[in-house]
Amino acid sequence: MTSSPSRNRAKGYRAERELVYYLRQKGWAAWRIPTSASSSETLPDVVAVKDADLVAFEVKYRTREDGKAVVRVSKEQTDKLSRFLDAFTLYNRHAIVALRVRGKWVFKPASGDGIKVSDDDRDGWSP
Repeated sequence: MTSSPSRNRAKGYRAERELVYYLRQKGWAAWRIPTSASSSETLPDVVAVKDADLVAFEVKYRTREDGKAVVRVSKEQTDKLSRFLDAFTLYNRHAIVALRVRGKWVFKPASGDGIKVSDDDRDGWSP
């Protein structure tokens, strides 16, 4: 059974807010950037700054019911993160896909060709 689009959006928003809270607990200044998925702006879901590091996040939420939770992030979405970060040359910049699944976070650097992230992946970035 699939969830309604509005219910999926609500889960996504909740995951974004949870990531902001998690990052703040780890000492980062973090903000959720509310935008429409159809927006032409090159804005990430969440932005965080700590010392000389700036991180732009594409946040995904999945439940794991049968098998493992997997999300695919398109080249267009990962390029969006890179374009946003291009404006901040004074920082060490990181484009990260954050997957929230069953109460845990999985972080993986976004690549220029798109990326697949699953709950079995080892973290490729740590706050």
